[in-house]
Amino acid sequence: MKKHILLFLLIALIWSTDSASAAKIKNVTTDDITIEEANDAFSQKYQKENIASANRTLSVIEELFNGKEADLSTNYLRQVGYNLFVPQAINTASTGKFDNNYKLSVGEKVSIYLYGDSVDVMAISGASLLSPVMNSQVDSKGNIFVQGIGVIPAENKAISDVEAEMNKIATAKYKNLKVKLNVAGGQDFSVFVYGQVNKPGKVVINNNSSIVDALSAAGGVKKTGTLRKIKYTSGKKTKEVDLYKAFFAGEDDNIILQANDKIFVGGISNVAAIKNGVANTGIYEIKEGESLDRLVSYAGGILPTTQASQVVLSSLDKNTLERSAKNISWAEAKNAKLANGDSVEFRTMYNTAENIVTLQGNIKHPATFAYKEGMKLSDILKDKKELLEETFTTQAVIRRISQEDNSVETIPVYLKEFFAGINDPILKPRDIINIYKNTNSDFVDVYGCISRPKQLTYTKGLTLDEVLTDIQFVETTSINNENISNAVNTEIAKNNSKNTDDLNAKELKVEYETNGKEETILLGAASKNSRVISAENVAVEIISKNDNVQIYYLYDIMINSNAIKSIKLKPYDKVFFRPLRNNEMIKNVKITGFVNNPTSYKFVEGKRLKDMIEMAGGLTKDADLRGIVYIRKNLQAKQTELAKKNAERDIELLEGRIASGYKQEGEDIEAKSEMIEMIKAEQKEFGKKYSGQIALNIKNNNLDKIKNIDNIEVQDGDEIYIPRLSNHVSVIGEVYNEQSFVYRKGSTARTYINEVGGYTPNANKFRLYKVGVNGRAEKIGKGSRIEAGDTIVVPRKIAGNDWLGPITKTLTGIAAMLTSVFVVTKI
Repeated sequence: MKKHILLFLLIALIWSTDSASAAKIKNVTTDDITIEEANDAFSQKYQKENIASANRTLSVIEELFNGKEADLSTNYLRQVGYNLFVPQAINTASTGKFDNNYKLSVGEKVSIYLYGDSVDVMAISGASLLSPVMNSQVDSKGNIFVQGIGVIPAENKAISDVEAEMNKIATAKYKNLKVKLNVAGGQDFSVFVYGQVNKPGKVVINNNSSIVDALSAAGGVKKTGTLRKIKYTSGKKTKEVDLYKAFFAGEDDNIILQANDKIFVGGISNVAAIKNGVANTGIYEIKEGESLDRLVSYAGGILPTTQASQVVLSSLDKNTLERSAKNISWAEAKNAKLANGDSVEFRTMYNTAENIVTLQGNIKHPATFAYKEGMKLSDILKDKKELLEETFTTQAVIRRISQEDNSVETIPVYLKEFFAGINDPILKPRDIINIYKNTNSDFVDVYGCISRPKQLTYTKGLTLDEVLTDIQFVETTSINNENISNAVNTEIAKNNSKNTDDLNAKELKVEYETNGKEETILLGAASKNSRVISAENVAVEIISKNDNVQIYYLYDIMINSNAIKSIKLKPYDKVFFRPLRNNEMIKNVKITGFVNNPTSYKFVEGKRLKDMIEMAGGLTKDADLRGIVYIRKNLQAKQTELAKKNAERDIELLEGRIASGYKQEGEDIEAKSEMIEMIKAEQKEFGKKYSGQIALNIKNNNLDKIKNIDNIEVQDGDEIYIPRLSNHVSVIGEVYNEQSFVYRKGSTARTYINEVGGYTPNANKFRLYKVGVNGRAEKIGKGSRIEAGDTIVVPRKIAGNDWLGPITKTLTGIAAMLTSVFVVTKI
């Protein structure tokens, strides 16, 4: 019985609801609207209300600055940074590309490739001690064991460093044996995320993951959680992390997470808001004593249209719990210490020019003109030759803004009548004349400091490289130089003309000389007085349809064909070329490491190494100038080319030996084939392996004692790295306990070797050599001095027949080249 009563009540409720809805529909119907149309309108309104309700995600803090009834369909102030956590799906069988700077961790699997000269190949093919390909992993103590080579520390070390250490040991034991190390696969592990996150607990991340990755895996930080004081614990070490440094300055403290690390997100601290006038308005978390100037830097800086002389600072009164505001000057405000709940508003300048007329669209020379009383369209659009191909001649449009109420009026102009002299409308200030293209295809506008502005039909995959075809860069100049004037007058006389106006159709070039340098003036299509400029002095701004701007410097991208081909354009992009501004530094020399002011400096012709170090404030007390790493990028291609030639020659010799079949067994042929494959694989890595380093032989930190041969003249793009002073000596190779010692002045190689237990039976005592901090190797003799940072190498005695004699010289050539190039990882 109860079930029947409940069913009846439910039916009645549904009926009453439908009746109420029907009543509402009847109220909104008119003679022009049907019941069905009204029902659709009601449904759409209901859906919009539901969507708006679902999107009401204001936090308590956001309500404080926006009000509880904020209209979320318009812009409102949001808490900054919380939308930057992107949930990531973890692939438990992760693999990927690992560069030489990738740091290994416990449990990672690695592949080890061995290859070298004839003796080593024989050892590989005929003995179980070595194998051309071996698999290993970083054990629980952080080491990698390589059979026949030994145990190498690997945990938290870059691949390149571990590989270099393997090669040192291998070179000491075997003649020209080479080792190549690759990561066999990625590793997933767990860290713990607690506190104000959406999904606290254990999360799974990949190698090379950052704190932001872990927080994203935990669903992101709640808006009640801090972004400025996150507690990070690894082992026994705890550190406070400020994510604003990562979000706004790209500084992540070089923290790479490891298994079982812990991240704790506490509650949010004080907050303040910037409501307008900056690139990124919003609500920012502030630290104790943080100034408004710092907050503005987080917000991307003040916009050009902002009147920054005065600001309105609004604060919460703790006593009355009301908000009060005051006007203060920017000079006073920028150093003001913000308090919890403060908000800042700027005044905006009027940013529209009043006395201009703009001509744009499908024309050869789009431009802005100063308005003059009585100006007509024919004053700025003088000839139909100004129109580009496929112009829509039926109609152009003048967009006019009313001077009284700022309403917009559109005035059609029929171009065929206009050029026939029938209709020549009078213009007004702020008019914009749009000339349209007579096609439905997409296009890209190209203009600026070029001889021929153009509009290109957009094709899929269009790149900046294609746009640069046949472009000549120019800038306007005045004919006031005597050499220029004489050259121009000569060109005018040669063409039987009265002045440069008569040359407009001919695009004539005039060559002249000024300050000992040959220049070019264009007469004609570019402009009456235009000077040709080099591409290295030009920047390009790519302006998208929604006015986003990307800036590239042609000097940087044109020397790298891959870079310029990767810059893809989109339909309706505007490609604007302009000369470099005074503050834009393109040619530079970079100096880093242990100098007082490490950074990039403007390249100046004739400067030398000593000049650059002095420009960088000189060496710090921890610097070791002897170990300087000097990289010259244009040498990299030469080194790579030489390596490729040597590799190709070795492959030819090995293939010839295989084809001859002389005194060879199956295992010999197989070993040679594997060696060929190894060399081919190495060829693919040449671009990464060779850095373009110049080996210098500087003896101490006294800049005045640098020899002329080492005080080289710098070139644009050079990179200089000064390492930390090394105060140890290492002993490696055929000794009983490879070890490093604190440097002791006056100690000999024999002293250090005795302290590691002396030579092994396999040691070659008569061919000791040392490798200095500058990478140079020299044989140790009776008078040899051991300096701080030296590595003493005890090689291995090698016996046996060399059955690959014909290729020994070429293999030695590669080995010599490899030892002359050191890749230094700057951490």
